[in-house]
Amino acid sequence: MKTVLILGAGRVSAPGIDYLVRKGGCKVVVADFDDSNFATAAKLFPSAVVLKEDAGASAAKLIGQHKPDVVFCLLPPALMPHISKLCLDKKVHLVHPAYIDAPTLELSKDIERAGLIFVTELGLDPGIDHMSASKTIEGIRASGGKVESFRSLCGALPAPEANNNPWGYKLSWSPSSLIGASKRTAKILQDGQELTWPDGETYEHVYMLDMSGFAFEVYANADATVYKEAYGIPEATSIYRGTLRYPGWCETICYMNEIKYFDTDEQDTKGFTFASFTARQAGASANPKEALCRKFGLKPWSAFIMRMEWLGFFDDRPLPFDKTSAREIVSFLFAEKLLFTPEERDLVVLADELVSVSKDGARKLHRSVLVDYGIPNKWTSIAKTTGVPPAIAVRFILEGKIKTPGLHKPTLKEIYDPVLNELASEGIKLEESVKDISK
Repeated sequence: MKTVLILGAGRVSAPGIDYLVRKGGCKVVVADFDDSNFATAAKLFPSAVVLKEDAGASAAKLIGQHKPDVVFCLLPPALMPHISKLCLDKKVHLVHPAYIDAPTLELSKDIERAGLIFVTELGLDPGIDHMSASKTIEGIRASGGKVESFRSLCGALPAPEANNNPWGYKLSWSPSSLIGASKRTAKILQDGQELTWPDGETYEHVYMLDMSGFAFEVYANADATVYKEAYGIPEATSIYRGTLRYPGWCETICYMNEIKYFDTDEQDTKGFTFASFTARQAGASANPKEALCRKFGLKPWSAFIMRMEWLGFFDDRPLPFDKTSAREIVSFLFAEKLLFTPEERDLVVLADELVSVSKDGARKLHRSVLVDYGIPNKWTSIAKTTGVPPAIAVRFILEGKIKTPGLHKPTLKEIYDPVLNELASEGIKLEESVKDISK
């Protein structure tokens, strides 16, 4: 029997482990050093071998002991270069949902020469979006058409009935990753011109969108221009990659960026309360609410002020740190109050939109939309849509359905065709439509 070693059993792991236990036809070994993650995995998957190990630090030992055919890595992205090099040295296939990192990219020729299969960026976003776009582009190319524009949008949010706090958001993934995006530079291609919004400026270029019965605000996320090459669409004049949020999010992030609440510089915070620290960030010595109202010309009943007060930025309780960064304080409060209860559902919405032009000049709008909900008291949608796609790829590598050596994103037909079909059988299905927009 073949073996899969799963490194990490955190927030998004359970549906992927479950899939391999049910359908992988393999021995499943899971490693995580966190007490809660270990206990949960051991309880949910009695047929798997669940080990309490530091999966990152002990990866070499774990591979040596269990001799896996594939490593399924769910560790933080910062550990991916180490795991990639290790799998190359140990001659083990690798699958993970994180972005390809530069050190791994440098290994691409060695990976191919070794006959290994590394599948990266295979989760929700990136992942399902790559596969959806690649399949649509393949169809456009097959009919002799060209791609005029491409837009990919994704959001992980509370389901409407769970959207019961003034922030319009709850954590279904790492707070540090979410908050880190608040300072991310975004780049888009618009009518042939590259536009760059550095250091969180993207939140100032928000627009509203009605989609699938929801009202969202949209902001550009990261560098969308790389998809011209990644998807083989050099003729495209507009490319946009965006994030979906409920209305009000971008306004709040803009104000918080102005008072440098996402900065990572360590500060001396001994003796500070949440209120006094917020006052200092606003350039005052006391009364953070008044300081923020004065700084931004707001009233106490403005949405931003009420959100800050509700989350605890004006509380007189002591900070739990003697030294920390402003970003870590935000992360602490997010993790404390923006949480799902076990009975609540999260919501994932993913949409790819491409405009094609045929040989005779006809223009068509191609849309692929995924709307998926979490399962109360079981697991979240973000866990399903992030954990199941790479687990499927792991299975298909074991079965020889994915067999081309090299470092891959799931833009290869050999990957996206079977994985999308299997996702549909697991209830994760994109609704596709084509509309003539020539007139």
